[in-house]
Amino acid sequence: MKRISILIVTTFCVTVALSAPPAFAEVAWSEDSFETILEKARAENKHVLIDFYTTWCGPCKKMDKETYTALGVQEFLGEMIAVKIDCEKGEGIEVAEKFRVHVYPSTALLGPDGEEIDRVVGFLDADDFVTVMNNYKNGIETVAYYEKKVKENPQDADLWKILGIKHADAGRSAEAIGALQTYLELNPNAKTGEKAEVNYTVALAQYEAGEYKDAVGTYTDLAKNNPDSEWYDRSLTGAARAYYKLGQEKKCIESYMKYVDRHPDDPGALNSFAWFCASKRVGLDAALPVALKAAELSDRSPGILDTLAELYYARGEYDKAIKIGKEALSAEPEDQYFKDQIEKFQTAKIEAEKRAGK
Repeated sequence: MKRISILIVTTFCVTVALSAPPAFAEVAWSEDSFETILEKARAENKHVLIDFYTTWCGPCKKMDKETYTALGVQEFLGEMIAVKIDCEKGEGIEVAEKFRVHVYPSTALLGPDGEEIDRVVGFLDADDFVTVMNNYKNGIETVAYYEKKVKENPQDADLWKILGIKHADAGRSAEAIGALQTYLELNPNAKTGEKAEVNYTVALAQYEAGEYKDAVGTYTDLAKNNPDSEWYDRSLTGAARAYYKLGQEKKCIESYMKYVDRHPDDPGALNSFAWFCASKRVGLDAALPVALKAAELSDRSPGILDTLAELYYARGEYDKAIKIGKEALSAEPEDQYFKDQIEKFQTAKIEAEKRAGK
C-alpha cells in the first residue's frame, strides 16, 4: 500500500463536563450527488469543501482520525457543504478526473458558484486546515491572489514560483510549466535546492500533461545536477513512471531499482517499488524479494503486508495473497480496505479455478 509517513500528534484536553458531547460531534459529510451538491451551494450561497481520497491512502485516514475530528475543523465545515469523494469508486472517478486530482489527499474549496478557489495536496493538521481554508475562503494566498500579484510585480521570481507550484497541484500543467520557467528565467542564480524543486515540479507537470519524453529529460538533468540528494531519488522514481508510460519497461525497472539500491534497508523505499510493480503489473519477479524484505524490515506492518498481498495477487498466487491479506487485516480488523482486498483475492481465486475447470 502506498503510505506517506507524516508524524503529527494532536492532543486535546477537556477539563469540564466530560459527559456532555461537543456541539459538533462529527463532520456532516453530504451524501448527495455532486450535481445536487453544487445546486444546493448556489441556492444556499455556501462554499463547498471536497476531500478527495482513496481507501488505501494512509494520509487520508490520518486526516479522518486527527483533522476532521477536531472541534475547530468541524465548526468551520459546519458553515459550508462538505463532501468526501472516493477517487476510485462510482461518481468519484469522474469528479476526480474533472478536477485533475493526482495526489491523495487533495482538499479543494469551491465557491458558491461551483468554481474551485484553490486546493491543498497532502496531509493537513487541524490548525493548518482551518488557517489555510479560511484564507482561501477570504481570497488570501489563492491562485487568483498570486495571479494578481505577478501582474503587479512581474519581475518577482518568488511569486512566479508559488503560482507555478499552485498550478501544478491543481493539475494545470501548461500554466505550471509557464510560470516555473518564468521563475528560472528571472532567477538564473537560484540556490541549488530551489532550482531543483522547481525543475522537479516542471517534470511532474510534464508527466501529468502526457509529455513523457520531456519528463524523462527533465528528470535525467535533475539527477545529473543533484547527486546524493532527495532530488536524485525523486528523479529516479519519476523517470521510472515516465518510462512506464512510454512502454519502456526495462528502463522503468532499472531506474526504480537504482532508487531501491540506494535505500536497501528502508522498508518505505522498498515498499514503494513493490507497490509500483504490483499495481502496474511490471517487474513482478524483481519486486517479490523486495516486498518480502520490506515486510520483514517493517516488522510486518499491515500497510506493507498489503503490498506483498497485492503482489502475490498480480502474480496469480491467490492463496498467498489471501493469507497475507488476512494477516494485514488481523492487525487492523476494522479496516474496510483490507476486507475489500481479501474479497478481491478470493473472487480472483474462484474465477481462476473455474477457468481451470476445477
